[in-house]
Amino acid sequence: MNKIDMGGTEIIDWTRTIVWEAGDSHLDAICPACGDAAAKRVRLRVRSPWPPHPEQPLVSCPACGTAFHPTMGQPPYEAVLDPLVDVYLEQNAGIDVMAELLAAIDPAGVRRYIEIGCGFGFLLDYARVAFGWDARGFDPGYSARFGREALGVDIQHVYLHSAADAGPEPYDLALCAELIEHVFEPEKLLVVLRDALTTDGTLLLTTPSATGIRPETQPGTLLSMLCPGYHYALYSPKGIEALLRRVGFKSVMVVDRGHTLRVAASVGDELKADLTRAFDRSPYHDYLRTRVGTTDPASSLGVGYRYRLLKELTNAGNFEAARAAQAEVFAACRQRWNLDFTDPARLLADLSAAPKPRSIEEHHNAYPFCLGSILYFSGILAWLADGQHDLAQRWFQVAAFAGEQMRATLHIIGADDEESEELMWRARCYASHLLVWSQPDRAVEELQALAHTPSALLGERIPAGILEDAQRKVFVDLVNLGQYKAADRLAAAVEAALPESGAVLASTAFALGILTLNHRKAPRSAAAFFERAHRACLELPDRATAPIVQALLWPSLFHQGQALANAGRRDEAGAALRGLLKPEAGLPSVPLDLRARTELLVRTQRLPT
Repeated sequence: MNKIDMGGTEIIDWTRTIVWEAGDSHLDAICPACGDAAAKRVRLRVRSPWPPHPEQPLVSCPACGTAFHPTMGQPPYEAVLDPLVDVYLEQNAGIDVMAELLAAIDPAGVRRYIEIGCGFGFLLDYARVAFGWDARGFDPGYSARFGREALGVDIQHVYLHSAADAGPEPYDLALCAELIEHVFEPEKLLVVLRDALTTDGTLLLTTPSATGIRPETQPGTLLSMLCPGYHYALYSPKGIEALLRRVGFKSVMVVDRGHTLRVAASVGDELKADLTRAFDRSPYHDYLRTRVGTTDPASSLGVGYRYRLLKELTNAGNFEAARAAQAEVFAACRQRWNLDFTDPARLLADLSAAPKPRSIEEHHNAYPFCLGSILYFSGILAWLADGQHDLAQRWFQVAAFAGEQMRATLHIIGADDEESEELMWRARCYASHLLVWSQPDRAVEELQALAHTPSALLGERIPAGILEDAQRKVFVDLVNLGQYKAADRLAAAVEAALPESGAVLASTAFALGILTLNHRKAPRSAAAFFERAHRACLELPDRATAPIVQALLWPSLFHQGQALANAGRRDEAGAALRGLLKPEAGLPSVPLDLRARTELLVRTQRLPT
């Protein structure tokens, strides 16, 4: 098997090769989703990483919204000794995302499972270990050959040309994760999958969503979706449903997550899948623990499993177990790369002084691809588990640089990592956030500087959504700490980006109310914020159990009444407090101390209730 020369070792910011078409350029092309043959408007052009790096137009179907590259050639997928296998193992294999997709199915209803384009085989292994399914994969690529040996899973290194190639017995469940966007003749693939299923079997698939192809999409995310030279078609919800129904799937469910489509389909009238079903992460945690115990800690596979366990346990708030997982991944990185985690500042200095790598292999000789992510979750642990703000800040600073350095290396071959991009920016935000408790004014200054300062290596700007989220969190903490002057510097930006509903609206509007009442001395305006916070709590679908409702439902109503009373609006104040003294059925009970304070306020202000 020969390795394909991708050409060059230059670290290219491939996102800057994306040129959005402002004119009215069109190309004649047939939509792979709905078959529409009308001329298609060119949305953008992007360079291919395949020599000689031609510029590829991306067109959009006016009938269904699917986007595709009509001039793209078929890459020799099975001939590539993928230079990203170690990246995949250590960092960007979304095993949890794939496992979450399987949550749409009752595992008791599945005996035989087939996965096309299974790659390394992580989900085959998960299905076998977690559920005991008879699992088989088909993938001719290099990583699949490596995975079959490393995991001991059943992977056939061939293309499927008919259902008979899949075996004599039909399957209860088939999955195509991030595959169909590569396929130039998707109907043929889907017919094979349709015929390989039982009469009531289910097909699950994921693919990038055409709705995410927008100029405002984060650069790394956009590049991952376009994946120039590899992704042929980016389907719209309407387009993927039309394609599935055209080949005989009667029942189809599509969920658009903004950048990704999740799809379930069946040839029968009943769809035995629910893409909205909650994902129980316990089996996934157990799977990671199993594999941590069976893999060489210094191997890319072993490091990847250990990092993912650290991430999962930290996100779950199981900090004691997370510390043990952190110690294991630190030890693995010391053994493999001789990294010293005792001094984050020194690690940052070493990373900063290192020359830019000329290849992925050169970078990997020095650092794991998941280094930035390991350091990010170490920062979370130091902050939330141990309250060590100074240490957490240092972890976040080095995490941001390590994540960007890894992404810059991936740009050599036109690749990127969406999670690293997000964690890199969040690490920068948290490094500023942690100053709230010791240097509140500096926390605001550093956060505001993030809005205008490009990143060190790639020259990127912070995504608006991440900046707005950070501003809200810092603002709320400043208000809670009574640092009203510093909070007031963020208030205008926070108010301008208030969401229309939800828990974030409730907490932010409440903090705006406190600031406006106590610092700005504007009680009528404060009352309006408290009313919005109270209404946001009431409108939550899980208002009987949501923590934000327990915390703010009644305090927001009390403060609304208090603010209105201060403004001399006695009738309105009484009406607001009436809802607290005589709450509707089905709402959480009013805390006794708050009820007593309300009765005192009503009595002393002689409010009509």
